[in-house]
This record gives sequence, C-alpha cells and structure tokens, in this order.
Amino acid sequence: MRHVGLDFRFPAVEPVTDLRNVDLLGWLDPGQAAKSGYLGEGRNPDEMTGIPSYSVTDDEFYVLYGKVRRFHGRTVPSGGCMAKADALLNRGAEGVAPADAGKRFDDDEVPRYVDSAVDLAFKDPRIAAAEREWSDCMRSGGLDYRSTDQAGGDPRWATTVNDDLSPKPRGTRAEIDTAVADARCREETGYSDVRRAVFVEAENRVIGQSRARLDAIRSLNQARLANSAKVLDGTLTLSW
Repeated sequence: MRHVGLDFRFPAVEPVTDLRNVDLLGWLDPGQAAKSGYLGEGRNPDEMTGIPSYSVTDDEFYVLYGKVRRFHGRTVPSGGCMAKADALLNRGAEGVAPADAGKRFDDDEVPRYVDSAVDLAFKDPRIAAAEREWSDCMRSGGLDYRSTDQAGGDPRWATTVNDDLSPKPRGTRAEIDTAVADARCREETGYSDVRRAVFVEAENRVIGQSRARLDAIRSLNQARLANSAKVLDGTLTLSW
C-alpha cells in the first residue's frame, strides 16, 4: 500500500475468545440462566474472528483488492495488495499447486464447510427427537414450548429490531425461571449430548467428502503461520 502512496494499516489482531461451539451444542449455562435468564455475555464479531472492525476509503479498497491496474502512476498487483501478500504467505505449502498457492487465501472457506455440516445435522431426526423430549420435560414443569429456540425467543424477553426505541426488561423473574428450567431440562434429557453426537457425525461426513481440499487448507495454514513469523522477524520480504 505504501508502494502506491497509501499509508494503510490493518488493526491489530486479538485472540479469538468466542465459544462458537456453544451454538452447535445448544448449550445453556445453568449459572448464567439463574443470574440473568437468556441474557448472556455480549458477543461481537471481534470475539469470533479476533479481527476488530475497520473501514477503508474507496482508494484503499481499489488497491487492496486489485480493482484498478494502476494507482498514482504505479502498477497495482493482480488481485491487489491482499492477493500479493497472501501469495507470499502461501509459499512452500506442501501438496498445493502453484496456481492455488498464488491465490488470495479464502478465510470463509472452512466456515462454509461448517455451514454444510450444520445443514446436514439439522436434517437428522435425532435432533427433532431431542427437542421433543426437552419439550416434554418443560411441559412437566408447566412451561409449554415446542423448542429451545422458542423458549429463548419468547416475545416477553426476546429482542427484535422493533425494540430499539423501547427495550424490553431483561432478567425478569419469568425469564430467569424459564431459563433455569430450560437449562435443567437440557441436562436431564441429554439435549446437548445428542447434538454433539449428531454434529460430530455430520462434520466427519463433510470432512470425508472434502478430505483433499481440507488437507490443502491445512497445508496452507501451516505455511502461512511459518511465513508470518519470518515476515515479522524480517527474514522474509517481498519486493514491490
């Protein structure tokens, strides 16, 4: 970016702290339920990716992603500065074709495999059966919900876009009592255990179907990690 006259820096990356498997497992923490109902700790994209949000100007975008061939009289690399930097980090990835190693790294590729596994898992009848068993448990305590999503999404406390101007009270007695019963029924019925078994099977099926590509992604990640260390200590540089 400096080569073409733009002083641009990405924000510092932080460790990923979000417990993403909580969603896949359908886990509801009993302690949190007793404290504030369904109102969990705040979650934001920074926690999920480690990358704080940032903005770019139009010129920065054009050069970063190669939307122009030249900028201020200087040649912009094919694919932009992002693709050029990725090609450097991808160097030496074992079993990866040069053409693939030269491409911009797709951060969303593995999450798409996860989404495929999620789609498979939710078609599994065992999850529907687990929801019914959970629902029966809740009904025995006088609470009528067909699913865990329906309980957490009860209009008495669930926030929607229509609640921006008049937020609903959270952590009410009704919400806490429902969430506590919900967490208890999930544990008594083995709800999260069922989801774990189903998701593991679905993920293993996706892995089996895409083994070659996932092996390539792993090789790319290993090379990128090693090359990043070399870039940071100055032993790997790129001439623009």
